[in-house]
Amino acid sequence: MIAIVERVEKEIEEMKDDIVEDLINSIRIPTENPPGERYNEMVSFYNRKLIAFDYSTEVVKLSEDELKKLVRLGKGDRPNLVGVIGRGKLKITFNGHYDVVPAGKGWRVDPFKGEIVNDKIYGRGSSDMKSGIISQIYAVEVLRRIIRLEESFTITQTIVCDEETVGNQNAGTYYLINKGFISRENTDYVVFTEPAGIWRILNGHRGALWGFIKVFGRKAHGGFPQLGIDAIRKANEILVKYYEEADKLKSIESNYKIIPEAGKNPSLLIGTLNCGDWMNTVADECTLSFVRRLIPEERIDDARGKILSVLKEKEEKDKGFRYDYTEHYAVDTIIENTNNELYNSFSLAIEEILGVKPEIGISAGTFDMRFTHFANIPSINYGPGKIELAHSTDEYVDIKDLLTSIKVISTALYVLGKKYGVIS
Repeated sequence: MIAIVERVEKEIEEMKDDIVEDLINSIRIPTENPPGERYNEMVSFYNRKLIAFDYSTEVVKLSEDELKKLVRLGKGDRPNLVGVIGRGKLKITFNGHYDVVPAGKGWRVDPFKGEIVNDKIYGRGSSDMKSGIISQIYAVEVLRRIIRLEESFTITQTIVCDEETVGNQNAGTYYLINKGFISRENTDYVVFTEPAGIWRILNGHRGALWGFIKVFGRKAHGGFPQLGIDAIRKANEILVKYYEEADKLKSIESNYKIIPEAGKNPSLLIGTLNCGDWMNTVADECTLSFVRRLIPEERIDDARGKILSVLKEKEEKDKGFRYDYTEHYAVDTIIENTNNELYNSFSLAIEEILGVKPEIGISAGTFDMRFTHFANIPSINYGPGKIELAHSTDEYVDIKDLLTSIKVISTALYVLGKKYGVIS
């Protein structure tokens, strides 16, 4: 394996400047989601890169009716990019999402400049997960320059939207699977490149429940608020109960390997609170959003039941309490089987290149692996970013980690090809 690693290193060194430049340029297209900005521009950027590397490509867009059905948190076009190269027997699909969470405030650098500081590339999406997309594209190109890749593999690059706003269905990976662009018939394995850390492999993710609770009141003038029904006050009364539940969850710990370690505890987060229209008017509506993260020992029905029980208890005690409960996303923990050649090949590549056995576990967050899992397509996650930096202020990726991830993926593909006999 030493010989192939050396050849891979040589090719990466020759393309290093292009790799870094492409990541910086992709960060400079702020694809914040929600609402879903500059998606077409981002897909055009990646499309040009794939075409330059001899892929046949298709920009897959949704109809207006499909957008209405699949896009709840956002607006505008939702294009996906599918690029295919090769006609070989071993069929590998790569998957990365180009949307990023809103940058927010408090950055020490411009979140959409792609600034290099101390050999780190800063910017929203640098870790989660535009570095992963660059890694998967260049890893294949590196191997293509070493072997006759087109004769050995059929490689599909799927670069998708709307991972960050999740959903039981979405306009990205779910849509591509639903339309047959990714299927058991055309894909042996899927490789996700979400941030994990270059010494880690993710084989699943925790369960999650995302939802909204709208509490209703009645407007009145601020000078005589007793004539109204204060939705904020009523919302606060259930919030107290939810925070009590959140505190109880801190004492529970999973026996599973969860990355990062902070994810070993289940959690309940109140993410947003939107109430009222004006300071001198009693609020007649107050909407809170929540995210309940599950550990593998828990089940979604039980978590949902506890959230609903707070509302039902309040309703029984307060006959004027009215609410609306809606869910955006609900999934139990998923765990992929690691006893296959895909995991073995990545493990061998990590051991050879990094000199350590990979840390294998499930993600504390969720990502699109649930869709391939339910489609019965064996999947793995390996990416250059650090999961601890995802969604954070001053997000960055180490240039060294970016280049190392390309080295690992290229080498793992080579090892996999050898195991399947498609590389002589």
